[in-house]
Amino acid sequence: MATNPEALTIEGVQSNSPDVAVQSPRLETASSLVLPPVTTGTSEDYVKGLALAVSRASATDPLNVLFRSEKLPLDGSIESLSQESIRQMIYDNAMARLAAKIPHGAFVAEAAGFSAVACWEPESIYEKPRRDMDAEAVKVTRPIFAEFLEKLEAVRKKHLWPVAERMSRGRFWHLCLMARDPTVPYVKGAVRALLVPFMKKFTSVDQDDGPIPVWLEAGSEQAKAVYAHFGFREVGAWEVRGIKTWGMIYTGKPEH
Repeated sequence: MATNPEALTIEGVQSNSPDVAVQSPRLETASSLVLPPVTTGTSEDYVKGLALAVSRASATDPLNVLFRSEKLPLDGSIESLSQESIRQMIYDNAMARLAAKIPHGAFVAEAAGFSAVACWEPESIYEKPRRDMDAEAVKVTRPIFAEFLEKLEAVRKKHLWPVAERMSRGRFWHLCLMARDPTVPYVKGAVRALLVPFMKKFTSVDQDDGPIPVWLEAGSEQAKAVYAHFGFREVGAWEVRGIKTWGMIYTGKPEH
């Protein structure tokens, strides 16, 4: 799915990427809240900024810790690793994932000086999985992650594919990485600024190619509640080693 620059013309967002067009430099407002400034880009600084935020925010996340445990030697133990070692592993993994996504039209968005950061990725149900999400490619070396991907794909096929076929000829936007960096001062509205303007644009009927649904995976009850607050609807869930993940979708329409 190629990135359409017109589809990425988002009011109030400053672009540092040739693939993301800018309509005007004004701030977006929502619910009487003036949102902090947002910029987008695909440069090394943006990619590293997101990878750092993810590593700092999720070093104790159960699912991330589970995935990292697969990369240890047979006689290794995740409990024996320092938090810094786990953060480094998460950082390296995020960098590898972004390296697989950016060439296919993904971009990084940050709000308030990287207080919050996210990666938006265009996908299609008719394309083969990117190498960072290919269950077959990692089944031998990372069986736990492969199980996660297989269960994710089953939920997508049941709940996302019919919507994407109906709305957008199989295309969808994937919020594939997002983090609130705990080392950067909290800025009110930073998370909203990375979600609402993009959600509104991607699902707008005014786009040249029509509205496109938005998909994400929530890895905790707290994350699920945050995304639900902004309009995402839970459509399915799966467990790997007792750790639950939720698939969520946003279409820009009231759900019945």
